[in-house]
Amino acid sequence: MQDVFSGIVDLDRSSPVSLYSQLYGQLREAILSARLPADTRVPSSRVMAGQLGVARNTVLAAVEQLAAEGYLEAKQGSGTVVSAQISAGLTKAARKRASGKRPDYTLSAAGERLAGISRTSAGGETPKPFLPGIPDIGAFPTAIWARLLRRETQRLQPKALAYGWTAGHPRLREVLCAHLREMRGIQAEPEQIIITSSAQAALDLLARALVGPGDSVWLEEPGYLGARAAFSGTGAQLVPVPVDEQGLIPYGKRANPRAIYVTPSHQYPTGRLMPLARRLELLDAADRFGAYVVEDDYDSEFQFQGRPVAALQGLDPEGRVLYVGTFSKILQPGLRVGYAVVPSALKEPITRIQRNTGHLVSVAIQLALASFIEEGHLRAHVRNVCALYEERQSVLSEGLSAHFGNLIRVERPAGGMQLIARLPDDMDDAALVRTLCESGVQTRALSSFYLGKAKNQGLLLGFAGYAPEAIEAGLDLMKGVLHT
Repeated sequence: MQDVFSGIVDLDRSSPVSLYSQLYGQLREAILSARLPADTRVPSSRVMAGQLGVARNTVLAAVEQLAAEGYLEAKQGSGTVVSAQISAGLTKAARKRASGKRPDYTLSAAGERLAGISRTSAGGETPKPFLPGIPDIGAFPTAIWARLLRRETQRLQPKALAYGWTAGHPRLREVLCAHLREMRGIQAEPEQIIITSSAQAALDLLARALVGPGDSVWLEEPGYLGARAAFSGTGAQLVPVPVDEQGLIPYGKRANPRAIYVTPSHQYPTGRLMPLARRLELLDAADRFGAYVVEDDYDSEFQFQGRPVAALQGLDPEGRVLYVGTFSKILQPGLRVGYAVVPSALKEPITRIQRNTGHLVSVAIQLALASFIEEGHLRAHVRNVCALYEERQSVLSEGLSAHFGNLIRVERPAGGMQLIARLPDDMDDAALVRTLCESGVQTRALSSFYLGKAKNQGLLLGFAGYAPEAIEAGLDLMKGVLHT
């Protein structure tokens, strides 16, 4: 055994890793690296235990696991040996590596389209001003949420822990339906609500359900990259439709759509509100074309003056509008809860599609969220952050005007989480964004939101997730770039 295993097994008794795991791992690695070639005989467990100074059960456990995984085999007349089949496979793999051949790592056509759409996020790092779409996570009532989550987890019944309620727990759907009726003017029953893991998951679900390869989908231009990704993944023909001061223009010569994607309450990225007359024109166009309308209501709660404008879905007597919402912007992105409100005729098939795509949410989180809404915490939180966000919007917009008024034209929306700073048309906003990033400022180029050729240059600057002092610091960093 000393000749066979010399330099192969070296057990460290001071290590927190168990002796069994060390022995198993070292023998496995020796077989994979061919330091223990095929048909090498493994000594008996009694001999190995004695020479290694470990319990026989430790050796037996390691050898039996390796045999169960196919690394060792019992050979008549020879006892336990290294598997010849494993060694042959490893030799073949080594020859392939030596030949320089590598797997074909190409993506599918749909994969290439999705991978080609870059959507910047902060990842695991603390976001820097002025990355858009970042809420004030510190303003979230963590103690209240923790209490509700703990309580609902303790109350969970066995039925709630099974595979039922794919489309969402009935209690959350009822509570959310009542909330949407009152706050957004939604006309629906709880059964028409499908709970998903995010608004993006809801868009992906609806795109899969409604659109096929070659179908035309109208997208706002400029518009939300997440919608572009969702519909592009289906193989649809994406048709950019210009946005004016009233939102998407639903007329003009272009391919008849299968679906129309809009953000009417707060157009992304411009922040413009679609007035009633334009909404009715849009619904009329959808009716004429026999098209669905996907309404993304991503941050309509953040209205700084008066009540939010009612959703487009409430104006739709024909059931053509499918409504998408999220709690990621209102509460915390990490909660991973979004939803779709679908026509009655589509609720069953889309629920089945959801089950087969896995866009599901933890039941405990759903129940905690239901309590959060029922007990009034959601409304209180929205009131709180609206006040914060309005102040931060003022700090940013006034600071931009004060420091860069001769270069930048600020468009200040009536709510939301970000604003646009228009640049002269002869400036390259993408190059400016790269330079700002090197200086410690994160933002997005307005041109990146165009599917076709960009008609405007500008910066999309988020303000919601940054305290006034952080906004001022970000403006100081911008001065070092824009005043050079």
